[in-house]
Amino acid sequence: MIWLDTKTQTQASERQARMWGTVWAETEGGGLAGRASGEGLYEGEHFWADAIKETHDDPVARLAMAKRHMPLPAAFREAAIALRAIIRAKKKANEDFEQELRELHRWASIQSIAGYDQLEVTPFAKINVLNLEPATIGWDQLTVLNQTDRKLMAARWPMPGRHTTGAVLYPKIGNDARALIERKRKADMARTMSQLDALLASDKAAPPQIRLPVHGAPRRTRGFLARLFGR
Repeated sequence: MIWLDTKTQTQASERQARMWGTVWAETEGGGLAGRASGEGLYEGEHFWADAIKETHDDPVARLAMAKRHMPLPAAFREAAIALRAIIRAKKKANEDFEQELRELHRWASIQSIAGYDQLEVTPFAKINVLNLEPATIGWDQLTVLNQTDRKLMAARWPMPGRHTTGAVLYPKIGNDARALIERKRKADMARTMSQLDALLASDKAAPPQIRLPVHGAPRRTRGFLARLFGR
């Protein structure tokens, strides 16, 4: 399930666990090793940030792939790149691009609501009902947009009463998500300690060697976080 399909807190939490949840396994030496599940970071056999490069000449496919990997920050930026390409093509063909411009604004508005970790654990259905219209949030404070985007929006839409961000308009989204993350962190720690206690209580002669998980479980570790988050 992709983030855009999550409707309940249970779905969002389960999806987040499948992506970043730690899988523990006992090693041959009697230790306990953990790794992140990593589900949802790939397109087939390819890491998604590498796979999306192959859609350079197909902005429709690029947009669809970007949506599948939201709310990763790089996914919002890739969606913006794809929508700009579609807008340019429509402008050149003297076709209306209002729908694409509004979609560009909406993804930029959603990205501004909270950080990645907070969006990840929030069901998209909870985000989708928020009023993020240009008249409400404006466009000058949305970091996904560039100056060309803003000029297009200012030329086509009435000036809003103010320019702000989703985080300012709807702080409860981020606050609730941070509280949920903290509760989960404590529960995960308690579960991990329970597993360690069980292992230490076993009859194994050698003390366990613990390897903490590295989130993301990349197939290639060099530059993984940079490729994941688009930095």
